[in-house]
Amino acid sequence: MSMRKDKAKLAGARQAGTGSALGVAAAVLGLVASLASAPQAFADPYAGNNAARTNAYIKPCFGMLLDAQLRTCGVQRHFRESGYLYGYHGGRYDATIDCDRAQRGYVEEVVEHIRPGGVLYLKARNRSCIATLDVKRSLTIVGQGYGPHAIPVLVAPDGQSCIRVAPTAEHVIIKDAYIASPRGEQSACVEAANTELTLQNSQIRYQGENAAIHLAGGRLNLTESSHLIAKTRSVALALNNAVLFAENSEIATTAGGIYAVLDGDSQIQGVSVQQLADWRGFERGEGAIGLEIKLDSANSILSMSDLKVNYFAQGIDIDGAGEALLSHSFIADSDHAITASLNRIRIIENTILAKEIGIDVESGTAFVGTNRIARVRTAGILASSQGQIRAVDNDVDPAGDGCPTLKWGNIEPAARVCTPWYKGSEFDVPGDAHDQYLFDQYWPRQNVVASAPVADQPNPAPMRDQDPVPARNN
Repeated sequence: MSMRKDKAKLAGARQAGTGSALGVAAAVLGLVASLASAPQAFADPYAGNNAARTNAYIKPCFGMLLDAQLRTCGVQRHFRESGYLYGYHGGRYDATIDCDRAQRGYVEEVVEHIRPGGVLYLKARNRSCIATLDVKRSLTIVGQGYGPHAIPVLVAPDGQSCIRVAPTAEHVIIKDAYIASPRGEQSACVEAANTELTLQNSQIRYQGENAAIHLAGGRLNLTESSHLIAKTRSVALALNNAVLFAENSEIATTAGGIYAVLDGDSQIQGVSVQQLADWRGFERGEGAIGLEIKLDSANSILSMSDLKVNYFAQGIDIDGAGEALLSHSFIADSDHAITASLNRIRIIENTILAKEIGIDVESGTAFVGTNRIARVRTAGILASSQGQIRAVDNDVDPAGDGCPTLKWGNIEPAARVCTPWYKGSEFDVPGDAHDQYLFDQYWPRQNVVASAPVADQPNPAPMRDQDPVPARNN
């Protein structure tokens, strides 16, 4: 009797369970039917494409299936906040910042968290990013160029730097970027230490008492028509115990051009350095040197070719313990064009227009050959008691009273070659000492090589997109 009661209870329980299961199923079907009949609360992103919708819903993440610790499953994640896009791309963070929309301080935050080797894209149409970027790891900063209507993508706050690069950043590249420091005061626009800094097709416009770029240790690459324009009381570019590689670029400055203590082998090719006219006639602008270079090691070699150096009191002043080559260059409108105090220097096939002395060898040995020197009043080629010159095939065309007034130092009489002024100078050189631009008027043209070989240049004036009347100082 008891066994029958137990079987009856078990059957009742099964029937109740079946009924409840059927009830739940019925409820689910009812809910589905009501959702199908009701208006949709949101749009299906795959609507109209059943295959895409099915694939998106059922496609497995094989990384998750094979290894529970693989969390990304090959997906790129982006986070947008207040004007910049911050995304994870294959192991490094890249960032795009719209300076028109980004709040003050966001660009510094992005640089603080970007991973080594990341790329920071800066865009500015109506408003620049105002910030000082502290770069502590390798980074590439990409702007949008510096055409005639471009504004700077990055502007330094008053009295601060544009970019500070720490020694922990091995490689930093600034590409297609227009950066400005309108009130730098005692701070350089770009300060770097013990790193490799590269400027590619970029422009730095600086006003202050320091240098536009100051690098202590490491290497500077100035390439692809980059421009340094500085209204400064010191120099536009300062390097201490560093290596310099500069080509097809331009430096325009109110005071000195380059001051460099070079350690190792360096190269300067196709670079134009000129003094602007803002302080012409003032003591502040007098005595400036276009390139003041010291070689710090006896094993150092400096190669310079296709340079243009205009309007400085001293064009090129080079000394130290290594060797140098200066060739195919044009030095004009200087009192002293070239001053050398180097162990060994070669000065070959240059065109020099100097007011007082063309080439002055104060110490060491200089090999001087096939140079064209004109307008000098004191000496075309001069060697002091500690300097030795090996000269051949140089043409000297003096100003004033001509050849008898020139000083030759200890140059052998057989090497003294002079053409009287009244026979003229048949030099294929640009040259108008009064075509000197002011800082506010000087705007280089984008993507144009600033200094081609001398023979290819019909005019020494800088190339610009707009053509305002240049400053003339008669």
